[in-house]
Amino acid sequence: MSTQKKYVVFFDLDKTLLSVNSGKILVQMAYKTGLMPFRTYLKAISTSIVYKFNLRKPIVAVNNMASWLAGFEEKLFTDFVNKIIENNLIKNIRPSMVKEIELHKKQGGHIVLLSASLPYVCQPMATHLGIDEVICSKMETINGIFTGFPAGNICLGPEKEIRVKKFCESNSFILNESYSYADSISDLEVQTATGHPVCVSPDKKLRRIAENKGWRIIEE
Repeated sequence: MSTQKKYVVFFDLDKTLLSVNSGKILVQMAYKTGLMPFRTYLKAISTSIVYKFNLRKPIVAVNNMASWLAGFEEKLFTDFVNKIIENNLIKNIRPSMVKEIELHKKQGGHIVLLSASLPYVCQPMATHLGIDEVICSKMETINGIFTGFPAGNICLGPEKEIRVKKFCESNSFILNESYSYADSISDLEVQTATGHPVCVSPDKKLRRIAENKGWRIIEE
């Protein structure tokens, strides 16, 4: 970090910066374009339902979703994702979040995209939004081919909190002065750890906590 910023702001991607879930759109388009077999698509849909209704731990569901990449060429996937970003995701960026990013940048905030999604989605979105840095999940590859396994821990739930704390320590940011924007109860650890949690069109569980604690809520 060439110039030390005053504070750090963490933004979740899916249903926070975006009004949609990028993973769900990627799965749908992969099936429509023939990159994903029907049986794998059905498994992805069932995993999505399990995740939505909290029938299984989120980390298990995310790992299952990632497994469909096994055998894919990294370059092929990157090209595919770039098209999805251009045609489907950019138009679903929340205008309110663009304003929040611009406000924090003017005030000297260091903006970080913090997501369970992969860098193939996160980095282009961060570049488009003028975000300074990305913290996200990664997938293992061997000779340019996905193995279907994550490289390290999926950046979700408690892992997000761990990474946020490490980031603040490594970059001399005060955790209690940091901001976090999120939409889901799965981000509760991060929101509780940071000094200024902001809930963006939150789900019912996170909304209930936000209202009880007096956290800021943005509706869009």
